[in-house]
Amino acid sequence: MMTEKRTALVVDDELPVRALLVRALTDVGFQCIESADGEDAWEQHQRAPFDVVVTDLKMPKMNGHKLCVELLGASTRPIVTVLTAVRHERLNQDLQQRGVDLIRHKPINFRTLARELRGLVDEQSSRRTSLPDADSGDSSGKPRSSASKPRQAKHNVGLLLHQTQMAEELAADISDESTACFATSSSEQLCHVLDRQRIDLLLIENNLGGFMTGLEIVERLNQQLIRPKVVLLSDLDDKTVQQADEIGVEIVAPVNTDRTELIAEVRRILRDTTEQDAFIPPLARHLVKDFGAIPPLPQLVVKLAGYLAMPINEIPLNELADDISTDSQATTDLLHITNCGRSMFEQTTSILQAVNLQGAQNTISQVMSMATMRAQSKVLNQWNEAHRQWYQKRSVIVAAAGSVFADKFEHCSPDTAYILGLVQDVGCLVMANKFGSRYDRIVKRVQEVGRCQLHQLELESFSIHHAHVSAALLQKWNLPQSLVRTVVAHHDVDGEDHLPKSDASYLRVIRMAEAFANSMEMPHPYRNFQLSQFLSRYTDFSHDERMAICGEALQRARHLCEVFEFPVPDELELEDILQRSTVPT
Repeated sequence: MMTEKRTALVVDDELPVRALLVRALTDVGFQCIESADGEDAWEQHQRAPFDVVVTDLKMPKMNGHKLCVELLGASTRPIVTVLTAVRHERLNQDLQQRGVDLIRHKPINFRTLARELRGLVDEQSSRRTSLPDADSGDSSGKPRSSASKPRQAKHNVGLLLHQTQMAEELAADISDESTACFATSSSEQLCHVLDRQRIDLLLIENNLGGFMTGLEIVERLNQQLIRPKVVLLSDLDDKTVQQADEIGVEIVAPVNTDRTELIAEVRRILRDTTEQDAFIPPLARHLVKDFGAIPPLPQLVVKLAGYLAMPINEIPLNELADDISTDSQATTDLLHITNCGRSMFEQTTSILQAVNLQGAQNTISQVMSMATMRAQSKVLNQWNEAHRQWYQKRSVIVAAAGSVFADKFEHCSPDTAYILGLVQDVGCLVMANKFGSRYDRIVKRVQEVGRCQLHQLELESFSIHHAHVSAALLQKWNLPQSLVRTVVAHHDVDGEDHLPKSDASYLRVIRMAEAFANSMEMPHPYRNFQLSQFLSRYTDFSHDERMAICGEALQRARHLCEVFEFPVPDELELEDILQRSTVPT
């Protein structure tokens, strides 16, 4: 009945389970190999890749979770199925986000599972385009998640052309060991792809012969907060070129562009792409897309954020002052901050002088922070007083501690860390507005139970956490990808592994600053231990030096609370917080 043989690897340390599953898979046309541990299974797959791998989680040598991560990152990615007796919602969510195709729980009907896997393999084969590796597709024609791909530093390129055969041939020509390229056959399939994985470049034809043009698809992707670099193949009329420029298309090329020239252009763009876009879960993007309560940041703020990525000695002070002068609110904010605490004779009305007094990066962070606080105020007013004070105090403490820790421990920009601290929790406001009393109960529990962590409770309740939503909002505001990447990753266990070196420094800073804020919020051994663990990594500093840095962070938080007119912790509270938050390690 089934003439084409497929290969399957069955991984489980229990012999009876392996035997039953092998029998069922053999009956539906699989050639099966068995393995009793993850390490052996990974070696088997490296020697001769399998179409399907079914693995348990609890095994000797290498557990099933690590095996899944390795398989999902392999150049010859199989269909990955987890078969386990462990029932844990957060674990399931993690596996799904990484791209695992099926998760099934013991006890199970092995024949039913075998038929399901055969169907997946056959459907994948019929849908497979030119993609020779892991991104080819799942059972619905959607390329699998590449959540583990950044570790291989690959570029992902997507194609949507009027002629599918041409797209497949072009994808094959573009694909190499550094670039994964896939062709899609419809706008729906392309959207499914981009909902599940990061993409660096989209090559799309404008005239697709359907209801939507390529430009309309790109515009819709932008609305969904998906913004890869785009090469558009189109007739070069003025209207099309103008529309493409307005929605941020990288290049508009003639439809009849020579294939060699087109491939060279794609490689040039990828070579110049130094940042990988963050992958933000679809639910987080949809929440933000439909959420109008937080207004977009002024265009000035978006421009200022770009300066943060520049070396401090390369920021043009005159241009920076001119930019700020065009925005009356930013001008007022900067002069207010600069003149705060100065005598009447020391005050200034010159923006350029204020920039020189504050310094370029400090000026940028001050103007951005005031604009961010203003953008949040409308939603904050809808929250009850207790939660509003909790959020404001927490944001300021994270920002203050982040700026000090960045300067002292990681030797990176304190101003960038300060901005990250202010915006990394902004997703809380969106979730509070969307989920109402359900979210209020989560916040209340975090305030009352020391071992509870906000992002974990959010994941258990809504399948996303506030950092995902914060990152989506930053994407909506068009802030730099370096900020977006760091925010979206800072609650991921292995987030640091997927980031450039500079971003990883900020990730460590924000994690430590958040632990610092958690410890300040409640005197609990678990929270104190978490903070101590972060601090203990900096072995070049003595305990007393680490305590002094924490004291500096507290004083910085106190100053910011005064600037933003938030409730200020008194000196006794500060002293108590410092003593219990920096125990020796």
